[in-house]
Order: sequence, then C-alpha cells, then structure tokens
Amino acid sequence: MQDSPLLASINKIKSFDLNLLLTFEAIYLYNSVSDAANLLGKTPSAVSQSLTKLRSVFSDPLFVREGKGFVATTVAENLHLHLSEGFSQLLNSLDYFYDASTKSKFTIHSTAYAAARLMPDICAQIEKDALHCTISHISSDAIMDNDEDILIYRKADIIFDTKPFYSFSTITEPFITEHVVAVCRQDHPRLKNTLTLEEMKFENSTFLTVGSEGVKRVQNDINGYFGDREFSFSSSSIIANTAIAEKTNCVSFIPKWFATKFTKSFNIKILECEFQTEPVTLFLTYNKSSLKNNNFIEILKIINQCKELY
Repeated sequence: MQDSPLLASINKIKSFDLNLLLTFEAIYLYNSVSDAANLLGKTPSAVSQSLTKLRSVFSDPLFVREGKGFVATTVAENLHLHLSEGFSQLLNSLDYFYDASTKSKFTIHSTAYAAARLMPDICAQIEKDALHCTISHISSDAIMDNDEDILIYRKADIIFDTKPFYSFSTITEPFITEHVVAVCRQDHPRLKNTLTLEEMKFENSTFLTVGSEGVKRVQNDINGYFGDREFSFSSSSIIANTAIAEKTNCVSFIPKWFATKFTKSFNIKILECEFQTEPVTLFLTYNKSSLKNNNFIEILKIINQCKELY
C-alpha cells in the first residue's frame, strides 16, 4: 500500500498549493489579474501574490505584460496544455457525483450566422415539444476562446463550428454543409445573371474576415479561380458584406441559404458561376458527460430532428 503510485505522487506534491494551478488557469484564460480575481472571488492583490509564487516554482515569468493584458510564455503555454487535459478529466469525474438531470439551461456557442441559420428551427421544436429549458447563445464572433477551452471549462454545452474538435471526452460529428454563392445588387451596371472569370477582373469584392478554417479554404478556392481580387470592404459580418453589395458595385460571396432567404430584403441577386467551391461543413460538438443529463439528451434529439430540415 505504501508503494502506491498515487501515494507517492501525493507525498511528492503535498507541500505544493494546488490552488495556485487554479489561479494560473484563470489568469491564462482571461489574460488579466483583475478578471481572474473576479472569477475566483479573490482580490487582485491575492492573485498577484499567487502569480509571484508560481513564477518562483517554475522559474519563469509565465506571463508578460502587453498593452492592458498578459501574454503567456512558452512555459505557460505548455503548462496550460497539460493542465487543461487534467482539468477536463477532473470535471468529467465530478459529473458522476451530482445529479445533472435537472439542468434546464443550455448554452450554444456558434457564429451569429450559424445561430440565425439553426436556432429558429431548434427553438421552435423545443416549444412544440413543450420541453422546459432555456437556450442561451454565445457568439463566437465576439470571443477569442478556442473550442477546447470552451468545452473543458463548461462555457458552452454545444458548439457549432466549421472546425471539428476530437478528444476522448467529446463527441464531434458533421451536422450540415453550406454552399457559397456570389451576389451583387439587382441593378448592377455590368453584371446580369452570371459571373465569369473575365467579368470578375473588372469588379471589386467584399472580404469576410473570420478565422474559420472552412471559410479560409473557400476563400482560397475562390482566389485560385478568379485570381487576386480587389477588395474595397471587409467585415467579419455576412450581413454587413451583403448590405455593402446591395448599395455598391461590389461582389460578395455568401452562404447560399442566406442569399436565397434575403435576396428581396437586400435587393440582391445570385450570380451563376462556372466555378463551384467545395461546401463548408458545420460540425456539432459536445462533451460526452452531457449525455448523463436527460434534458440534454432531449435537446440533442431535437437538434438531430432539425438536421433533417437542412
């Protein structure tokens, strides 16, 4: 019994305050001592003292100030990588010790476009089935966290993203595919119903500034066909780019569903292209431990029912 690896590990770290690691993760996630203090219910001074101890333990500054926030060092990045895996396993284990079946509020993380595309049908089905729950949406356009941190630290229950996230504690599956089309204003002086390689040489474009790998791939495909385009407007918003196309001579490449639904609202037209891009796949990701929650299972059933509509 005395030779147990667990006992050996406990004996090795018994003098180390494990709360320091929680403080480290809070600072890492928020890049701020004051925000970490608010999360942990401590004073900024107490968090700063903990950071000083951590720096001494790891013989590294861990975070260096940049502007109003902190930037993690290489040591801090590696430490977070190992801690996040451990925290994920710990949180999943703790799930077994409380009854989560009564949870009735679920947070969905996605872009604003994906929310407009998917959430109306999902919420309508929830209402139809009289499922007593609340859905909260967090826009991935407004936050910088990656999917791994969002799932590990339970900032969201479900993620819709163009990037799959595979791990032992999560389930990721393709949900829908989105096709992209070119649009311009109805009374464009040169473009009628088509957009050819030659016609594109004389037109400016809008550019969607998002970090999604799926969107970047489509943008590369478009540039590979049409060559280097001239961009007169860029935005992270599909709505903004479409509105610009309505009032200017710019060409915008937007999701086909959005273009079809809002052609009349924005006074735009869909252009036929000889070139077709590969569709963008939107993935559904959630924690495996959520399947112990009866209400979550019902939400998942509804989401999969709605999938048949797309």
